[in-house]
Amino acid sequence: MYPLNDRYRTSDDSDSVFDSAIAVDLLPLAQLAMTSSDLTNVFLPPGWNKLAIVNCAPQPFQYPGVKGFLASGRVGNDTSTSAVLALGIDWSNWMQYYMNGSIQGTPVSSWTGAPSGSLISFTYKAMYNAVRASLWDSLKFLSGKKLRVTGVSLSGPLAQMAALDLRSGNKGPTQQSAPGNVESYAFSTGAIANSAFAAYLKNEVPNSYAIIAGTEDNKIDFFPLNNNSELNSELGELIELSSSLPEFDVPWIERSADFYLKAMNGAPNPPPSQSGAVEQVPGFSRQLAFQFANLCAVSYQRFQHPNAQTMNISPYSVGKSITANGINFATIYTSVDSLAVAFRGACTWQEFADYVSNSQTKTLTISGTNVSVHTGTANLFYGPSDTGDSTTFKEKLLSEIQAALGDRTNIYFTGHDIGGAVANLAALDFESSNSLSITSVYTFGATPTGGPDLKNLMANTFSQACFQVNRSIDPFAKLSNVLIGYASLDTQVSVTGIPVNDCYPYHSIKSYSNLLDPKE
Repeated sequence: MYPLNDRYRTSDDSDSVFDSAIAVDLLPLAQLAMTSSDLTNVFLPPGWNKLAIVNCAPQPFQYPGVKGFLASGRVGNDTSTSAVLALGIDWSNWMQYYMNGSIQGTPVSSWTGAPSGSLISFTYKAMYNAVRASLWDSLKFLSGKKLRVTGVSLSGPLAQMAALDLRSGNKGPTQQSAPGNVESYAFSTGAIANSAFAAYLKNEVPNSYAIIAGTEDNKIDFFPLNNNSELNSELGELIELSSSLPEFDVPWIERSADFYLKAMNGAPNPPPSQSGAVEQVPGFSRQLAFQFANLCAVSYQRFQHPNAQTMNISPYSVGKSITANGINFATIYTSVDSLAVAFRGACTWQEFADYVSNSQTKTLTISGTNVSVHTGTANLFYGPSDTGDSTTFKEKLLSEIQAALGDRTNIYFTGHDIGGAVANLAALDFESSNSLSITSVYTFGATPTGGPDLKNLMANTFSQACFQVNRSIDPFAKLSNVLIGYASLDTQVSVTGIPVNDCYPYHSIKSYSNLLDPKE
């Protein structure tokens, strides 16, 4: 995590003409490309016809597979039929096949025609080159239609690269002529290029848009924020969407397609709500889980909008926040007899790349036992608290807990996303070293913590006092079962059901809170 800079800016005075009505029609197609597991039988919105499928296979430890489709229909206020190329990368697919952490820059491909010094993410360059032949092959079904390219979140940069590739005068892998006059609409997209390449793309493809929920004065979707000094520029003209903060100020709501549609006055189409159940296991408290899910939500808010009004978290009060690399990552909460530490998950693209995606295990010694731990989690917990400071996040956290504990008898650790993995590791470290006596741990949709050796040490240390609360449809909660070298921790607590206004990828802490609410 890195100190934030001011990336948000208003659109400039270029010749491009952003059309929000077109954006509203394209976003559901981008979402379908990302979420659909079977593009052969994908159900497109009424009035749309699928023309071709685009895909490439993943390369383990390098990049995920890319999928997508070419379809024809009408967008916005256009009276004529146009074609849309929608590209997608699944979140869990990214996690399964890209495990190398920080996104590194590399010179762009020759087909771009970009000037010397232009850099792009090595991963995105490799992904686009892998899918390029399939993409160009699909264009034989264009039949002269105007072409628009779209993508959301992880796949947004691919849409921008495709627009550059398909610009007038460029040639395809087998010397096909590009259709030209291409527009691209990318939503909630991280920066993957340096300023030289971003400026070149913007000049070559003026109708290329990077659409972000939030403004300079009211940042909302923090995912596009990028603080890497090398790759710090978004591709395309930046379009800011003004919107009010939701009650739950959490990233997986604010970067969702539904949130973006609302910000553009579109009509979201959430899945029908379904009643569910919370698995009852020995020692587990649904009431505590509900409270702790809300504490995790407030920890997100303490990073994103620390001056905003905090939701009701009674009987707890907000205490001090602890920083990792100078950025709020955990917050201490106290009640009359208890202290709880809630660790948030990744908010920005940089955090997701540096920590969550850094998934090859590393060996650590805890309480005299060698265990394999998720590298990003270990780097965060044992890394610096502040930039340039020798004090680690672990040391700062322990010091602040001891200062706030007083005569309270219960200490709880809780976290969501990678915050859940850090909560597990922190509890194990402090308990094993006798630094603290942890009452119990509650995590929600936690990313992988470690291997079978760590699982056994956790089980021996906490018995039935460490609860991994997971939605049955949350793909992040299943990563320990698909990543090589990992194991799911005990004790798993399954949560089923679909709350009102749920949204892909069904990972938001808001959904966990709604499903755990004892009143439901």
